[in-house]
Amino acid sequence: MRTMIFATLLCGATPLVSDTATVVVFDASGSMWNRLEGDLSRIEVARDVMGNYFVDRNSDAPYAIVAYGHNRRGDCSDIEVVTQMGQHIGAGQANRIVGLIPQGMTPLTDALRVARDQIPPTAESADIVLITDGLENCGGDPCALAAQFAAEGVDLRAHVVGFGMAPGEVGALACLPDQTGGLLLEAATGEQLTAALAQVTPAEPVAITVIMSLFAVSAETSAPLGAADWRITDANGQLVAEGEGRDPFDIALPPAEYSIAATAPGYSGEMPLTVRADIVQRVAVPLIADRPEASLDAPETALAGGTIEVNWTGPDADRDRISLARPDAAPGDILAVTLTRRGTPATLRLPDETGVFELRYEQNVPQRILVTRQISLTATEASITAPVAVPLDERFEIDWTGPAGPQDEIVLAEIGSPDDARITATQTRWGSPAKLKAPDVAGTYELRYRVGASGRILARTQFTIGGTE
Repeated sequence: MRTMIFATLLCGATPLVSDTATVVVFDASGSMWNRLEGDLSRIEVARDVMGNYFVDRNSDAPYAIVAYGHNRRGDCSDIEVVTQMGQHIGAGQANRIVGLIPQGMTPLTDALRVARDQIPPTAESADIVLITDGLENCGGDPCALAAQFAAEGVDLRAHVVGFGMAPGEVGALACLPDQTGGLLLEAATGEQLTAALAQVTPAEPVAITVIMSLFAVSAETSAPLGAADWRITDANGQLVAEGEGRDPFDIALPPAEYSIAATAPGYSGEMPLTVRADIVQRVAVPLIADRPEASLDAPETALAGGTIEVNWTGPDADRDRISLARPDAAPGDILAVTLTRRGTPATLRLPDETGVFELRYEQNVPQRILVTRQISLTATEASITAPVAVPLDERFEIDWTGPAGPQDEIVLAEIGSPDDARITATQTRWGSPAKLKAPDVAGTYELRYRVGASGRILARTQFTIGGTE
């Protein structure tokens, strides 16, 4: 993987370089499912607000995220540092908040203690922002912890945002901001939560780059194409960034006009890209299938159950094939097939079915149909001319006509026996007349033309061996 000039790959947190730090303590307890605005729950509104909060933050300002109540029910130890202290790309942290599923308790005090441990010893000042919809219910004493914070001599401000709490209820947590110089705020709507976060987190300079997440899709079907090779150039055609085998290609770019070129196995494409400030963009880049030229030359009609030869041209790549399928069948859903490595013309053994079918050149990688040709399979006819007199236990000849398909047979069988029964048989590939040996028991028997592909009997005739019984 190579990056050029402005390219910044999104690889998680970067080392802390600031003398300030922020820890967000997020309530993901079960009560966050309570309704807040119309049909929206507290957690749904908070996810949206917090997602924008992290996206809008300057990625140079370090922070950590601590959450509680999202892994287990009834467990007061359910506290997790979901994002370690460091500098982060906001889109990734917004996704982390979306992934929190409320279900547990509200261990405020221990969560605040975990948040305090996230502040690096080199930080000259720090803020802990607690967002909660309820009070401590795990036996902790947040006021005693606030006194401990104040006694440490660190410029640590603990802010409390009561979200969706009953009027005045958040006052029980006033000791936290009172003893640390923080703010006590209430929010009953998403707009109020946004405003509260703006108060506890002063406006920061907007990042000079914009987060982009590029992924390749088929221009025809919009299906994801997986890992692709990328090349980004500016308006002057100068290379800005390139990446190999990325899915997606995550990158930060200054607002400007760019051109994206991408290739995936069997696909390629280019498109312009406008990067606007303050917008996190997930961009689908449509790629067009690289379709090699191919052709098929074959009869318009053929006999069902027989064989045909198909002249073809094409890439002749490994496992490419010439096939016969129904017109609406998907690639690989075939009735007859031969590999192109066997050369041209390709010989296909046709099914013993009548109707309109489709000859295809099917590419193996990527699996797709390069060219088709319609063919009609018509009913086959056959005849057998019975011999006049056949001695017992001696060889005799039978004249016949028919498609002479692979494994087709002239069969000697007892009258009334199943179609797959036989006393003796010979394949039609040996030509007409066919040679058979008579049984050593006199009587009337049946000669049959049997299609090898399906077992269907095309013609039958009776004759006598060794005279009349």
